[in-house]
Amino acid sequence: MIAVVLLSTVLVKAQDNSNRIGVGLGGFYRQAASATLFWEHETHYHNAWEFFASGSMKLDDIENLGTNYRCWGVGAAWKPCVYRARNRYGSARIGVSLGAAPTDFLAGIHAGWQHSYAMRRGWQFYWQAGVDVMLPKRNDLFRVGAGIGIKMPVRIR
Repeated sequence: MIAVVLLSTVLVKAQDNSNRIGVGLGGFYRQAASATLFWEHETHYHNAWEFFASGSMKLDDIENLGTNYRCWGVGAAWKPCVYRARNRYGSARIGVSLGAAPTDFLAGIHAGWQHSYAMRRGWQFYWQAGVDVMLPKRNDLFRVGAGIGIKMPVRIR
């Protein structure tokens, strides 16, 4: 009985309110590559907020990478957990961003899916897929893509 009482009074806090720094690489339809650096704050039941900075580059002409179309952006995304299983979970990803290209201002609306796999010591591997609606650029209005990345735990005490 004493052991049961002691174990029931111990505060168990799995991964709620944890923070992670992550990096991801991906690609978009019509020959574009992207990189993302983000900070993720996980709330209850794997729901999370993500604050990110991303950049992308068109790969139309591989020989002249320095002159290709490039853009960058910063934004935030809400990631409610939709699917949970042992050592993995899936989240919808809904976000907005602001950014710029060499001559234009860009605003983005992002929607997609992120699937994360828990590894040892709080690290996570993830893949994601989604669509970005970029305004006001008409030639790059819809960007459909996918990416992979890693999340590293941050210990804040």
